[in-house]
Amino acid sequence: MEGRPVDNSPTLLERAGTAAAGITSLAPKSAGARLVLQWGIAALIFGFLIFFVIRQWNDLPDFDWHFQPAWLALSGLATFLFYGCQCELWRRILHALGEDLAPRSARAIWGKSILARYVPTNALMVVGRIVMAEREGVTKRVCLASIVYELGLGFGTAVMVGAYFVIELPELQDQPARFAVLVLIPAVLAVLHPKVFLPLVNFFLRKLGRDPLPKPLSFKRVLEFAAGYAGSWAVIGVGVYAFSKALHPVNASDFLYIAAAYPVAFCVAVLTFIVPSGLGTRDAALAIAIAAVLPNAVATAIAVAFRIFQTLIELLYVGLVTAVNRYWPGASAPPSSPPPASGVGEGEGAGASSSSSGAWTAGGS
Repeated sequence: MEGRPVDNSPTLLERAGTAAAGITSLAPKSAGARLVLQWGIAALIFGFLIFFVIRQWNDLPDFDWHFQPAWLALSGLATFLFYGCQCELWRRILHALGEDLAPRSARAIWGKSILARYVPTNALMVVGRIVMAEREGVTKRVCLASIVYELGLGFGTAVMVGAYFVIELPELQDQPARFAVLVLIPAVLAVLHPKVFLPLVNFFLRKLGRDPLPKPLSFKRVLEFAAGYAGSWAVIGVGVYAFSKALHPVNASDFLYIAAAYPVAFCVAVLTFIVPSGLGTRDAALAIAIAAVLPNAVATAIAVAFRIFQTLIELLYVGLVTAVNRYWPGASAPPSSPPPASGVGEGEGAGASSSSSGAWTAGGS
């Protein structure tokens, strides 16, 4: 009896993965077509960005606004530093994986790519960063690995900080069982361990028909980066508290609680990744979180207003790093790639693959 024929046709996920990989290799032959493509992507991103700001502005509730400039300035500084910290952490992850980008180029690439988060599904952010980094000599596979580590470490450390948020919930103060949430900290570190993280990520990549990631970072490096991301959450936490203080009287005793609320809102945004930049979901989560210590109307106003404020700071950061990379005299070329760091596989250096000629970049070079 003959066996049943084997269906070797690619699955839906594999076709999706192949299509996404193909996007990063687009290289229109005509200079005019490349220009149209670049401006088209830029228009798409800024179109969604404008829609986002208008939507948020319309959601602002009636509120007796008052501003304390000093606290608002501190919030702006902390938010700006938050983006700088996140960018530098990604650049160092890329370096640890055996690839290098000049600091100015890395900041411009990271900055322009995060604007693509405002396009639904956030996929354009990943594609855009890979394409722009490839033009600077970074291999696609290693750049993708750096983004996976960036997301894993960012989300994992946000969960860890969120555990403190749960402990500080006012309604749970008389419940000793609230400390059980601290089990999330070793659980997250266990998931980030190379023996767990790499097989887990590669499983999903196989489902997409993609090659596995390079060998993982050592656990020591993972812990170092985790500490860095936890520090960045502390910085943006200061920004949220200072912004709240700029708009409404807030007790100093509520500082740690309000500061820890932002990572919780970030986790909600990641889990609803299909929504552009967590539109509505992050703000609702932040409002609900800080409503435990502030009136509901005040909490909603602060959450929505901070999102608009944060978007403006984000645009300022991206504009600044892009201008510095393009116009600052004496911009240096990317340094030579170092040997692979401990825990990183051989052959994943910057010289493993050169960028394809004529590759386009989202939002310009």
